[in-house]
Amino acid sequence: MDPSETNMLEPAGHSQRGSVSSSAVRHSEVLIYLVNNSVIQLSVESLSSLTAGELGRTVREALRLPDQAHEVFSFWLISPFLELQLKPKHCPYKLCRQWPDLLYRFTKCSADEIVHDEPTLQYRKNVFFPKNKEMQIQDDGILRLLYEEAKCNILEGRYPYDLEDCLQLGALACRIELGPFDQEQHNLAFLR
Repeated sequence: MDPSETNMLEPAGHSQRGSVSSSAVRHSEVLIYLVNNSVIQLSVESLSSLTAGELGRTVREALRLPDQAHEVFSFWLISPFLELQLKPKHCPYKLCRQWPDLLYRFTKCSADEIVHDEPTLQYRKNVFFPKNKEMQIQDDGILRLLYEEAKCNILEGRYPYDLEDCLQLGALACRIELGPFDQEQHNLAFLR
């Protein structure tokens, strides 16, 4: 896997289906989704034996993240019916092939839903990464990805939060997306 064979795409529409497709006998194209719906496209060899740990190294290089990111983030197979965090030793391709069996075992999907469901491969926060370590992170790239994921999860109602955390995240979001506070421009009417 050569990091120069990566391609960062803009936010994905729903026209791209799945995360893994074969483009040649030896090389395969892999799409890795980030929480903000941007996509990293990689050309890899030996897709069927490629582990999440090996793929993680390539993604970290493509995103220019430090080695610390391997503790902070994991790969996930995600569909509307099931979300599965992968261990570094897991092979995403093999788990995609087993997806119907996983849906049958761990969900209440109908047979039709199982046949038509296809997971996407996503690079997200490792749920086992401790919050106290997360608070010590200094790298801008890691912080940006964590911010995007926290924002998405708050807006979707997936994270439990108290009012103080919500207000701080809202203030951060305004600062990041609107720039420094300008009393004349950023008034109450502007925010509505």
